[in-house]
Amino acid sequence: MQNNTQGNARIVIGMAVFVIFWVLSSSAQAWKPEVGDKPEAMQQIEHVTGKPVNLADYSGKPLVIYFGADWCAPCTANGRPAVIDAFNKYKAKGLQVLFVDLDDPFKFRGKKLNESKELGFPIAMRAMPPEGQEKMRNFDFGTFGKIQVVPTAIVVDKSGKVVAKIEQGTRLRDELDGTVAPLMR
Repeated sequence: MQNNTQGNARIVIGMAVFVIFWVLSSSAQAWKPEVGDKPEAMQQIEHVTGKPVNLADYSGKPLVIYFGADWCAPCTANGRPAVIDAFNKYKAKGLQVLFVDLDDPFKFRGKKLNESKELGFPIAMRAMPPEGQEKMRNFDFGTFGKIQVVPTAIVVDKSGKVVAKIEQGTRLRDELDGTVAPLMR
């Protein structure tokens, strides 16, 4: 009986150590760029038109960088509608949106090109990596950083600094408008 108790204790300790390291490593990657930072360039991302994404093109006006996908139920139910509502409400005041779509770019680029025209804001997707460079994982954007959860919105002010990062669909629905509104004054 004592051997069984010791074995169970080792399993529990091992699982606790694993969870602690997993949480620490995930949170370290999930938050780049930090609130207050200017985001760095996104690698292997291009507009559905084929034009490379350059965050400097969005400077001078507030920007919502939205990460989502059609395969993500919280994205389609809460995240995307919240971003579209904020864009429609504040576009006349200068709000910009960059939708980084995480669907398969080879299957859905044409659909996303039409969607971009309908919505009135750019959609970006994965691009082929440059010669000699490995393809990045779906949620890795190089020096820009990584995201851990979809949907995620990163809100950037007029000066180009991150003012908020909102993860998960219900939080996006509840918090995006209140985050964007003060930037539109």
